[in-house]
Amino acid sequence: MPTKRDVQRVLEKRDWMQLGVWAKEKQHRNVYRQFMTRIYVKDGLEFWRAVEALGFIARKIELEDENFAVNLVRRYFWMLNDESGGTAWNASEAIGSLLTHCPKTCGHFNWMLSGLLVDESLSDGALWGLAQLAQNAPQLVDPLEERIRPFLESEQPFARGLAALIYALMRTPDNGFPLYKEDGPKWSVPVDLDQRLKSDSSIIEIYQSGELIKYSIQELWTAQPLTFWTELVMIKDLEVMVTVASTTVGLCWLGLGQSVEEEQSFRTWTSRQFPERFLMRKRGPNIESIQQLQEYFTGKRQDFTIPLHQLGTPFQLKVWEELLRIPYGETRSYSDIAEKVGNPKGQRAVGMANNRNPIGVVVPCHRVIGKSGSLTGYAGGVEIKQRLLELEALQKN
Repeated sequence: MPTKRDVQRVLEKRDWMQLGVWAKEKQHRNVYRQFMTRIYVKDGLEFWRAVEALGFIARKIELEDENFAVNLVRRYFWMLNDESGGTAWNASEAIGSLLTHCPKTCGHFNWMLSGLLVDESLSDGALWGLAQLAQNAPQLVDPLEERIRPFLESEQPFARGLAALIYALMRTPDNGFPLYKEDGPKWSVPVDLDQRLKSDSSIIEIYQSGELIKYSIQELWTAQPLTFWTELVMIKDLEVMVTVASTTVGLCWLGLGQSVEEEQSFRTWTSRQFPERFLMRKRGPNIESIQQLQEYFTGKRQDFTIPLHQLGTPFQLKVWEELLRIPYGETRSYSDIAEKVGNPKGQRAVGMANNRNPIGVVVPCHRVIGKSGSLTGYAGGVEIKQRLLELEALQKN
């Protein structure tokens, strides 16, 4: 059974892999209760990691016990009422984390979470939870604008900043066509308030991606989300999860693999390449990429017209440019690419650049093979690489 020190160590290292192991074992009840106890005192980074960990372990446990997360949310709301004596300190943060990690089973509590905004002792946590939910399941926040709107003019910078972030994330709808309310488009504000928020230099500190990060309110109000989406596709007879991500410039990530592992790789990559961006799970901005991929996987498309947002070293960019020149249905060796980029002995360096290509399929690193014809490695797995080459060879012929 994990001790308090074991749990403390997990929080210090943000070791969610260990947390996942505990979630599968019978001692998970001891662990999540330790997190609930730890959340009673708001004392910095470890408090916030305990909040995140509670949502994470609930998501893992509900894979075996489908009612677990729902019952935990209900328990928190009960602990807030007068009958219980109101013993759920910092409950709004905990509820926000549970809804964020388990939106499919707990999303219907979105209105109840927003209802906590009327309580001054709970409103900051509820706003933080809604900001996290906007990133993971924006459709659950979309109907809540009227409850969040007043906080844009709050005298408290923390509340004002979180409301600004929620608006920044929700401003553009999935289909690009804003819904209208009586006084204008949803998630819009009068010009004078927009100007005030754009020039609001107040600094707040919020928990985001495992760390306490300082932002000015003007940064939060003008934040540009990096949207991503995961969808099941078929490559011939093989089921594959594809994860795509886009900035306002274009497609920046395309990975093939199990959704959990792929998302973790994507988040790690994003923390290095886009440290100021807020990740948002949203299909709309990625629809064109998904549609073109589906056409490619069914043999109806050979060339992609998706705008790209490529980030890498000058050498990597040079290699990736050569990959884009490899015709559909053809292959090149690592030495071929090395020759093209002016480094004839740089096959190993080309291999590394190929391996670090964040935009698979569209930037066709699968078309690079060993000089002997061997498939060599592939980030999505050699089986997927083989299916892609077989698909292209079949359509080419």
